[in-house]
Amino acid sequence: MTWRAAAADDGTVTDVARREGAFRLHEEPDFARFWTGQSISLIGSQVTMMALPLTAIIILDADEVDQGLLFFCQYLPALLFGLQVGTIVDRFTKRRLLVMADVVRALLVTAVVLLYAVDQLSLWALMFIAFLLGAFDVLAAVGGQSFIPKLVPEPRLMDANGKLQKVTTFAEVSGNSLAGLLVQALTPPLALLVDAASFLASAVTLGRVREAGAPVPAADGAKAPQALDGFLFLFRDARLRYISLCNATSNFFSAMMVALYLLYATQALGIAPGVVGVLLTVASGMALVANTVTARSTRRLGVRGTLVAGQLVMAAGCLVLPATAGSMGVKSVLLVVSHSVFVIGMVAFTITQLTYRQSVTPEYMQGRVHAGNHMLTYGSYAAGALMGGLVGDWIGMRETLVLGALGHVLAAVWLLPRRAWDTQAQTGLEEADVHS
Repeated sequence: MTWRAAAADDGTVTDVARREGAFRLHEEPDFARFWTGQSISLIGSQVTMMALPLTAIIILDADEVDQGLLFFCQYLPALLFGLQVGTIVDRFTKRRLLVMADVVRALLVTAVVLLYAVDQLSLWALMFIAFLLGAFDVLAAVGGQSFIPKLVPEPRLMDANGKLQKVTTFAEVSGNSLAGLLVQALTPPLALLVDAASFLASAVTLGRVREAGAPVPAADGAKAPQALDGFLFLFRDARLRYISLCNATSNFFSAMMVALYLLYATQALGIAPGVVGVLLTVASGMALVANTVTARSTRRLGVRGTLVAGQLVMAAGCLVLPATAGSMGVKSVLLVVSHSVFVIGMVAFTITQLTYRQSVTPEYMQGRVHAGNHMLTYGSYAAGALMGGLVGDWIGMRETLVLGALGHVLAAVWLLPRRAWDTQAQTGLEEADVHS
């Protein structure tokens, strides 16, 4: 029984499918190696997520607009190259692409440290490197999402994605604390060396993953892979279309907040970078609870209900952030509460939408479909980051954070048309192919 076959018209998943899909890492050795590589890389990347913007803030005196531009540069490649990357992933061996992405990102992160060491680091140089990092982040993200269905059978996709989400949680739990300590002890640029080492370690681990066979060819009569195929696949299917639009809207408003988060926490709230890292670590531990909540939610609420609930929970968590005030102790507690609630909603939404998309996409289309989704969602993220910096400079950081929080409610509106979930008008699922 597949995850897709076990889904009713409203997207609910039966207990039988859930039980059949559970597995232990030793039962899927190649997935275990992939999982290990991701664990190592994500810890280092979490350091960069704090160290890169803090380098701009502390070393280069970046303001709200500069922070928005930095995040914009990092996510712009998803918009520019997302569709082309999907075609590349479908044509070539995914393992080699992932190894290459890790090695190149290690070199780019090291370049920041070298420029700082010779006193040549500038905001423009940092933005250019962030752009290149973003390009290979797209390759790694699309390649990784497309690789998972080749490493585990379809009934195990939900559990595989859940295990990877736990990796992300562990990375946040350990990476935020590590980042905060390294930034204070070594300065932000030198902290990036940890990420460079993690990318190289991940490349070595991924190199040991066995990828069965060559890339799967398209069905008989299909045309050669085209960049737009994945994007069209998403929009020909009603459910995938609404999920993608919800995801894009959510990312746009999340990016408005993320672009200002560290600036707001360190300057407006007066919390030291090391303390921010520890507080985020405590809050990120809630993602372990969120994995259990997601499993129960998809059984009781279905895919649609879980996605809507995820967005509303994210909105609730985000609204706490601009309301943070009082003594340092009160502000610290509210920061933890805000991020904890947000993480629960984010994990539930992420696991559910990713598993659904993987389960209904043919293997030969995996790269292009995930690339189309990545382009839409992270292209929106790039635009949101730029907008966050500009609006924050215009009306203030606190007011911009309120707008970002309310945006998650707007994102949930895309999922309200029930007719898309009550019918089988899903040309991307069973009936139509983009190669027709």
